[in-house]
Amino acid sequence: MSLRHQKIVMTLLVTAILLFSGTLSIGSETVTDTQVSIHAAPIPSQPSMSASASKVLRNIVNARASIHMGELNQAERELYAAMKLIEYIKAIRPSTQITDHIWIAEKHLESQKPVEVALDLIPIEISLTDIEAVHQIQQAKRHIENTRSHLAKQDMESTRKELIRLRESLDQTEVDLPLNSTEDHISKALKQLAGNDKTGADNALREAEAGVRFISLGNSTPLSKTRRLLWQALEDFSAGHHLAVKAGLTKALNMLGKIESASDPKSMHEAQRLRSEINELLQYEEQNTPEVESGITGLWHRTVALIEREAENLYHAWRDQQTENHLFRQLIDARFHLFYAGYDLFESGDLENAEGELKESINYLREAVSTASGLRKERILAIRKDVESILNHMEDPDTKTRQEYDDALAELRRLIKEK
Repeated sequence: MSLRHQKIVMTLLVTAILLFSGTLSIGSETVTDTQVSIHAAPIPSQPSMSASASKVLRNIVNARASIHMGELNQAERELYAAMKLIEYIKAIRPSTQITDHIWIAEKHLESQKPVEVALDLIPIEISLTDIEAVHQIQQAKRHIENTRSHLAKQDMESTRKELIRLRESLDQTEVDLPLNSTEDHISKALKQLAGNDKTGADNALREAEAGVRFISLGNSTPLSKTRRLLWQALEDFSAGHHLAVKAGLTKALNMLGKIESASDPKSMHEAQRLRSEINELLQYEEQNTPEVESGITGLWHRTVALIEREAENLYHAWRDQQTENHLFRQLIDARFHLFYAGYDLFESGDLENAEGELKESINYLREAVSTASGLRKERILAIRKDVESILNHMEDPDTKTRQEYDDALAELRRLIKEK
């Protein structure tokens, strides 16, 4: 356990003791350790998840071979084995333990006192450090603080809604969407095998391979490696290892150069933007300036957005309905630019960048409105209204602005996950 993790655990345990003794309010002014670096958590590896995904891929390949040989019963056995492995992958996701604790808090909310629900937030907060190297957790932290505030007022309905927002903010897009896509295609293949439709089953399994291959690669893709290198650079910065910071940035620069030209044009463009920003940071004679730390944090934030965009595009790539597919691509890019804007607006204070990203997001939302219909169109219009409000108040963002941002990002995520 890192020193930072130990401090957080001790802080939260002290909070728990004080809560039980009745000497500390359960409101938002809980004891916190604001002096500890935000970059000291270890980077989680995914060997079990990647290895299990590789086994799922093997089951699918074996099933396709069995279909071609006319051995449909064997194909079914392979696919049921794959489905069991998918359930295992879901269970070992880094965020699963956290969402289990959220479920406990939701259940306690139905029958327990507010102080007991407040205690349920402690393991959630501790566990966030396990995923912060790969997942943007600032939104989750805000939801935890909002939950405490609602509990202090004994506003149980608002607490319930905030816990839902907290759970949604912890969706691991890069794992969840490809996994859901794979599961959907395997289920489709099993139905087609039951109807003796060998061609349909084989086509579904060909699509299933793409999703599980994305997960099996784990941290091996250039973008994932870049994200890891940038996080390590932040850790090195916090530890004062400034020569290592420069070396890490150089490695990240080279890794981004390995992104294949076959990637979609937008991904290539964004990768080039990242390389340009890294080059700018490397020009600093001293690597121990606040500008360098802020720049690396922004770069890390952008790699998270790019990886999620890849997963979202993969999830919707198999759609046969071109209009639907086009709509979801518009929503994906609207969320992508909104995600970018969040760091610039609320963390680095780069309002010029934030304005550009918000306008890009609004443009994609306008396109989506013209493509969508019915209730989905109304939901997209509401999101666009929120993003336009954020743009209009970006000079002095307040709590309402942050709430609009969180709500717009969450609603876009819900729309993208819909089938």
